[in-house]
Amino acid sequence: MIQFGILLALLSPSETRPATRPDEPRTHNLLSPEEQAAGFRLLFNGRDLADWEHNGKPGSFTVRDGVLTGDRTGHSDWAYWLSTRREYADFELRLQYKLSKGGNSGVFIRAPRQGRASRLGMEVQLLDDGHKRGMPGPGDTGAIYQVAAASSFVSKPAGQWNDLWILCEGDHVRVTLNGQVINDLSMADHEKLRARPRKGYIGLSAHTDPVQFRDIRIREISSGREGRPPATRPE
Repeated sequence: MIQFGILLALLSPSETRPATRPDEPRTHNLLSPEEQAAGFRLLFNGRDLADWEHNGKPGSFTVRDGVLTGDRTGHSDWAYWLSTRREYADFELRLQYKLSKGGNSGVFIRAPRQGRASRLGMEVQLLDDGHKRGMPGPGDTGAIYQVAAASSFVSKPAGQWNDLWILCEGDHVRVTLNGQVINDLSMADHEKLRARPRKGYIGLSAHTDPVQFRDIRIREISSGREGRPPATRPE
């Protein structure tokens, strides 16, 4: 028994500590000190849908183990997107998402709740297309859907988490995926975007196959300028 105790003492804590202890510190759905200083707040607390709603249809999004999962498999009548409870105008949105193989999702920005959100507001397209080569089209990941294509394919393979940052400030819209800016445009330069609203709801899409989200945080911009960005970078 003494020798066994000595052996346990020599092992590192990660080797002896259970992986699911309830008192372990959370590593997701938290703000970094830099994000707190910059004015970010959580849009998803990791426990429930306190800041979100399903727009009157049966819910396709559920929360489990700190992850927000959208899944309409076999339920085409369920709500295909989850909306924030209030509208946002100028903001920086940060989140992580993970697609299933062949998955199709998106993030709606400045969208209305009624009508087709991607046509009346904007949708940043999310697909399982990181394996593609060549130039992306207006329906590929990072595009402002059916308007402005991203500059390159940088999505991680299905089953891995991606870091997505979206900036909306006046006419300026910028999409950063996995640390790389892949779309940077002015709405005024695109005929299809000029008349679209500069304020609306943020939404998460679940077209068909399961999609997961976590670490959803937002910084509202009220000064008319982007201001000093936080020091953190996507990893």
